[in-house]
Amino acid sequence: MKYIRKTLSIMLIITVLLSMSFSTAFAETNSIIYETSTTETITSGVTHEKITRFMDKGWLSINVLRVDLNNENVRVNTLTNTDSIQKLTNVKVLTESRGAVAAINASFFNWMKQSGYAYPDGPVVQSGKIISSDREYNRYNDSMGTFSISNLNEAMFNFWKTNMEIVAPNGLSATVFKFNKENIDNYNTMAIYDRKWSLNSPGATPDRPNLVEMVVNQNAVVEIRRGMPSVEIPENGYVLVANGTNADFLVNNFKVGDLATLNISTTPEWSTTNMAVTGSAILVKDGSIPSKFSYVSSDTNGKAPRTAVGSTKSGKELLLVTVDGRQNSSLGMTLTEMANLMISLGAYNALNLDGGGSTTMAVREPGSNAINIVNSPSDGSPRKVSTAIGIFSAFPTGALDGFVIDTIDTNVFVNTSRKFTLVGYDKYFNPVEIGEEDVKWSVKGIKGDFKGNTFYPQSEGEGTITATIGDLSSSIEVRVLGNPSKLILGTKTLNIVKGNTYTFKVQGTDRNGYTTSINPADVNWSVNGDIGKMSDSVFTATNKGVGTIDAYIGDTHAYCAVSVGEELSSVIDNFESSNGTFASSPSGTPGAYEISDEAKIQGNTSGKLTYDFTKLEGTRAAYIVFPDKGIDLNKNVTKIGVWVYNPKESTNWLRTEVYDSNGKKNILEFTNNMNWTGWRFVETSLANISLPAKLTRLYTVQVNPVPESGDIYLDDLTIKTSSFPAIDKSKIPQDKVAADESNKQVDFKESNTSFKFNVFSLNGEPTNLLGRILQTRLADKSGSDVKTVAILSSASNSLSKIVKKPIITADSGYKSVDISGSRLIQLNTSNKGLRTSATGQWQWFLDQLNSFKGKNVFILMKNSPESFSDSLEANLFKKVLKDYKEKTGNNIWLFYNDNTNESFMENGIRYSSLTELNLNSLNPVSAVNSKYIEVIVKDNIPTFQYKSVTQ
Repeated sequence: MKYIRKTLSIMLIITVLLSMSFSTAFAETNSIIYETSTTETITSGVTHEKITRFMDKGWLSINVLRVDLNNENVRVNTLTNTDSIQKLTNVKVLTESRGAVAAINASFFNWMKQSGYAYPDGPVVQSGKIISSDREYNRYNDSMGTFSISNLNEAMFNFWKTNMEIVAPNGLSATVFKFNKENIDNYNTMAIYDRKWSLNSPGATPDRPNLVEMVVNQNAVVEIRRGMPSVEIPENGYVLVANGTNADFLVNNFKVGDLATLNISTTPEWSTTNMAVTGSAILVKDGSIPSKFSYVSSDTNGKAPRTAVGSTKSGKELLLVTVDGRQNSSLGMTLTEMANLMISLGAYNALNLDGGGSTTMAVREPGSNAINIVNSPSDGSPRKVSTAIGIFSAFPTGALDGFVIDTIDTNVFVNTSRKFTLVGYDKYFNPVEIGEEDVKWSVKGIKGDFKGNTFYPQSEGEGTITATIGDLSSSIEVRVLGNPSKLILGTKTLNIVKGNTYTFKVQGTDRNGYTTSINPADVNWSVNGDIGKMSDSVFTATNKGVGTIDAYIGDTHAYCAVSVGEELSSVIDNFESSNGTFASSPSGTPGAYEISDEAKIQGNTSGKLTYDFTKLEGTRAAYIVFPDKGIDLNKNVTKIGVWVYNPKESTNWLRTEVYDSNGKKNILEFTNNMNWTGWRFVETSLANISLPAKLTRLYTVQVNPVPESGDIYLDDLTIKTSSFPAIDKSKIPQDKVAADESNKQVDFKESNTSFKFNVFSLNGEPTNLLGRILQTRLADKSGSDVKTVAILSSASNSLSKIVKKPIITADSGYKSVDISGSRLIQLNTSNKGLRTSATGQWQWFLDQLNSFKGKNVFILMKNSPESFSDSLEANLFKKVLKDYKEKTGNNIWLFYNDNTNESFMENGIRYSSLTELNLNSLNPVSAVNSKYIEVIVKDNIPTFQYKSVTQ
């Protein structure tokens, strides 16, 4: 459930930027059209800022953590898997497992194909201890930058270099190349591993039969092993691993009981460092962008999701930044764009971290211990990574210092109810429990009472609700709407199996189009037909049949038609005999399919599907392909299920392929995370599939760069079928809604505040008699009392000649005209949006709104906002209108083409559609049913009517 939360101190500080200029220079740049920024305090010294930018070229979604390193409550550390640095873990889990309040992904990492694990690039320092490094890293050039925080709590950005050696008691030494890193040269160079790497050492293998492992515990040699299996690594020690001449050095220069001196030195020195993680290019150095980045690859230079860490000039404020990419909601950035962003945010130094699908930010919900992913990872879910930068709140929870008020919506209908809750925090913004009995509630500006924490408003208007606990208080603004003019149920028709329940959600809309949820307890319910019973909003189906559910408040009713049926399950394949063949993608990906007796849910056998996804290029899949073009699924099938035995957890997905009655392929998911072991029944719905259909494949798939391999077993492929009595839609009662107060005929006399205009929707130059007659009728409707004519497409030449009025068309271009204190704005939406249809149009439109001093704005568009190719732009457009309405109180009416003649209010804005008339393809029926909209503004109050063209 999404809640609205407001407070005086820690929550949403909203900044909106409207760009007003509109020169042709926008074609060459990527100017910001609109920007919103919200800031939340996560803990004392840490804030999270969410920035959404709409620009000439599209959208950007940016998240910024600002960390005050001077704040005594703040600690910054490296996050790694609690078991092993080899194991990847997503940022949310890393944050939760380590008790951090926020984190971003950090180091790049390298896959180890044989083990399926990975290890981080470069040096890693955690809690003042170096836990991983590589002697060859940056040895020959300054390429990959490292971010660190010193023991003095200062942020630093350097190209680290490492030297490691093991010194024998006789003074001889040997170079160590790897510390908790994979050794790919068969240990001919020396490597060292401790418990951060794994529980056991690598051990000798047929490829390295003479491998030497020297076990060191508390700096003393406890065992020297040659050609032996792996050994447990001491908790307070390490194991040196070597082959060839390095192995001989260990054997010849050490004996059990000797002191082993391991020297690890770095530039800068790790021993003066509290934490460190390694990225790639330093984006900003001493306030400037380098003339050439130290590391750029073909994969890293384009627009992509980005993660970066930076600090201000003092080194005492840390900036942790993510930019989403590879999605419509955010384009991503190049390295140069990311560098400029970091400077604009205040960074004096900054480093690029692992990006792409790894880009993730996790943040504690204010006043809570819940950790949320606040960006939108490009893979669709957070990718597992090797390291993260974690932010910690150092002090334990203290006394209540403040609180915020939560509610599902600040809009509420009069004579209904709205529940409010409090979220408390201490002075470090750690969550504090609040007892409901400790709270005193009050309301100002409107009438209403509280029972416990539930508000019962008794009058319309805007007011303030205040909660008080001792000397502490917090307030929230609410709007009480009038009685709902329309009720909206979550569904208009319902098929439900006998014995099941369905919980209805109810919304209401007032006369101005403001919509909010309604507590089901405030709604009256009745069931027509012997099909079941209602308890508050929960319907329980008891008998097979058809009926209706009526939800009503006063004279406003909403109806739902219900069909109660019965459901049966049947096994369509028990995997007891050969039933399919193996296939894979990409072609050649290893795997197999066979009938096996190794595991079964019942019967004697199951289907064993073997997969090998250790090659990491793209999405990989292993299929069971059913013969004869698949298994038949009849019209009554509602679900497909299958028993799956998973010997080990994996991040693989399990899917099925279904071809519907139109021959269209549909991919259905049983699960997108096979994170269990043993048997589990999984199923997927066919609710949106055109039946009958064919089930052609079952398969497991890996969509992320994770090297999974293994087997799964499948048994008892099952379908569920349901038979529902038919619903006669003609017998469903029509919802009862309040009359539209603006839909009426009025008399008027033209004045400085009164005028009339008509809105037509025409297309084409009429070449037939019927088209010419209809066009003439439209012209006749625009008599002397009509000031202007608006056409939601293009005006024919002949219409322009016979209509002796100014004509505004919405086919192309954008312009405005002021008439009698109202402004008519023509927008160009020919390319399904404002941004894509004309450069600079958005900036011009915002200027038209903000420069207007009258009372009524009428907007004319060829297409509705719902037809915009960019749904985010459509939502922004509607939000701009809503915000403008609430700021100015002006009337805003929008006219556009659609396939209906309909007018409605939404959030204070009137939306009116007209069916377009093609003058060259009219038939008598469409001509008789053709409409236009007559708009009359009388004393600055607009009214409208849909009127017949032919009457």
